[in-house]
Amino acid sequence: MSGDLVNHAWRASPPARSEGGGDASRAERQPPSGDPGRALRHLAAAGDRRAAHLWLATQTDLLAARPDEADGPVAQIWRTALRHHLAGEPHLATALLATAPIGATGPHAVQMYCHAAVHHLLDDDIERASADVEEAARAAYACGVPTAHQAYARVVVLLAAATGDPTATLGRAEATDGLRRADANLFRLMIHLDLAGHLLRAGDAADALRQAEAAVRLTEVAGDSGHEPYALTLAAVAKCQLGRLEEALADGAAGLRLRELAGVTADEAFSLAALGMVHRRRREPRQARQALEGALSALATSPSRPTSPAWVLAELARIRAADDLAAAQELADRAVSVARELERPYALLARGWVALLRGDTAAAHFDAAEARTGATVGRRRATLIEALQLTVLAADDPRASAGLLDDAAALCRELGDPAEEATVRLIAARLQGRQARRGAEGAEQKLRRCGVRLDPGVADGLSAITLRVPAVVIHTLGDFRVFRAGAVVPYGEWQSKKARDLLKILVAHRGRAVPRARLMELLWPDESPSRTANRLSVLLSTLRRVLSTGHRSSGRGAVLADRGSVAIDLDVIDVDVETFLTAAEEAQVALRAGHPDTSRALVRADELYGGDFLSDDPYEDWAQPLREEAQAAHTSVLRALAQHTLDTDQKLVYLMRLVHRDPYDEDAHLELVQVLRSAGRHGEAQRRYRTYVERMRELGIAPAGGPTTGADTGQHADSAAAPEARVARWRTPDAQPPWTAEVDAGRPAGVPAQRTSRRLIEHPA
Repeated sequence: MSGDLVNHAWRASPPARSEGGGDASRAERQPPSGDPGRALRHLAAAGDRRAAHLWLATQTDLLAARPDEADGPVAQIWRTALRHHLAGEPHLATALLATAPIGATGPHAVQMYCHAAVHHLLDDDIERASADVEEAARAAYACGVPTAHQAYARVVVLLAAATGDPTATLGRAEATDGLRRADANLFRLMIHLDLAGHLLRAGDAADALRQAEAAVRLTEVAGDSGHEPYALTLAAVAKCQLGRLEEALADGAAGLRLRELAGVTADEAFSLAALGMVHRRRREPRQARQALEGALSALATSPSRPTSPAWVLAELARIRAADDLAAAQELADRAVSVARELERPYALLARGWVALLRGDTAAAHFDAAEARTGATVGRRRATLIEALQLTVLAADDPRASAGLLDDAAALCRELGDPAEEATVRLIAARLQGRQARRGAEGAEQKLRRCGVRLDPGVADGLSAITLRVPAVVIHTLGDFRVFRAGAVVPYGEWQSKKARDLLKILVAHRGRAVPRARLMELLWPDESPSRTANRLSVLLSTLRRVLSTGHRSSGRGAVLADRGSVAIDLDVIDVDVETFLTAAEEAQVALRAGHPDTSRALVRADELYGGDFLSDDPYEDWAQPLREEAQAAHTSVLRALAQHTLDTDQKLVYLMRLVHRDPYDEDAHLELVQVLRSAGRHGEAQRRYRTYVERMRELGIAPAGGPTTGADTGQHADSAAAPEARVARWRTPDAQPPWTAEVDAGRPAGVPAQRTSRRLIEHPA
């Protein structure tokens, strides 16, 4: 996550722009009086953080003072640099101050070194900023001027805050000497903002959030409301790192809206990029792309180019992967090419994710390794978490490298990011296959609670694991077909029908090991095992060849065989009946829990049922258990759908399908009659009721409504009320039907007792 890059990658402020989008003129940036002090303070209050730092480091008495001949050269340097900044040319000011001589003395020299330290600090050149501070200290103590010493002391505190030094809070009383109350509040505000930025870079989002929120409160006190949008953006990034994505989105949007209302253009690119990052983590490509393209536009209109656009390009590359992988690859390449050392691991990470989605696992693995090394050296924990995910998913055998995900989860806990931890857990669970289905469900629910969508598309670990479709897919519901790399395996490749039968038998045993002797008995029931052992070995070789994808693996194939038994690995291939049974069970769990997505889960399970298991082998005993289990699960899904849908026509469809599946399902018959009557379709209801009566008579069971009279099987004295009573009994299965005693008393000898309806899914009363 790009929170690692926030502090320094976006510290410099772009110049103020006019409403038309162009750069503001010198007259707009500077008050008519031409007073550089007033102009600098005006920009500081308007949200220009560089101007705020310069103002705090300025000895105001020197702005109008005439330097003596000895101080003339150094005074000319810092005054010219100040004019460049007021003209919207901070890059020229930085270049000029970089030429400052070493060893100068006097208050003007202190001023020059302090201004150079500010420019280098905000350009992320901490080493040169520290050297400038040392020169300022020497000159301040040498000249003995109080205002020079105060300016130096304030720059020391600002440098400490920007580098995360705990001494940033020390010496504050001394540093604020000589400042007006408003400027003292501005000083505290800059400390909070600089500390928040550094803490975000270090991955300490909780402390960063506290500093950012303190800055937001202080803007109200100090009256420097131009800095509030930046403070809100820092809070948004911190909450994004903490997995509080809904709050992060609210803060980011509020900061951007406040910036627009107040006309604050400083750090506009940062605000847009941060908002795009939040949308990207929420997996909302359209909104993220809009914000990130706006950030690129803001950078393009800034002549000073205060920083590399690597972060924006990397984020945009990951978003474009949702609709154009070629464009995403180009953006990722640009991000890597322009990235500075601190930004490079994140840019490599973006390029690696895009490569993985394009199917180039070798390139993805290479970028993951380099990003992992850079993130480790640079102590970028958030980037390291994703680098570990990419390393695992780009491996030849991801499950062999899955232990790295435990390290990633531990880092997530250190950072306090529950959303990213849930992502790691979900990836780990899906790599383990069916055995970790419960863990996958819990991780998915946690991600949804964090505001994360699970749709694939954005270049990240969730998309990579979602799109890891097995290369071999076996269809057993309905017609038996085997797909390899998306195409049906030609019949000629099987060489014999026995090879297909062997695969069917293994699938019917659901991954359990089947003794070789049992397989030979099923395949060649009339022959001796001594004659068929070699034939089984030949069939296994054929099966391995058919199910092989040709890709390099770690020796793990779809067929697991030893001397005594054979099994099929359901974690390597995809079998539709297993997918359906898993979906049906998930729907059942959702139904019992009252989950709001119950209807969607039921519909998905119903859609996955393509027909009875191995319908082209209806008489094979070894297929019957799984066929009946799948049929029962589908019946339970249809019952639940009939209960939950509010659309009458759709309810009728589900009930008719139930009756078609089991013509003797009394509850479905009576519910169907009741729904038709409630819809005013009395003629059809009567026909359905007669069908119900005929089916019950075939079983020797008295239909609801009492005994029939003569040949008029459809006429009953209480036929109108009876279905409603039986439907009520279906809805409340514990209720005892009123006609049970009557049926039991009048049952002829040999007629079976009233059957109990099958209820695989519990229906609410």
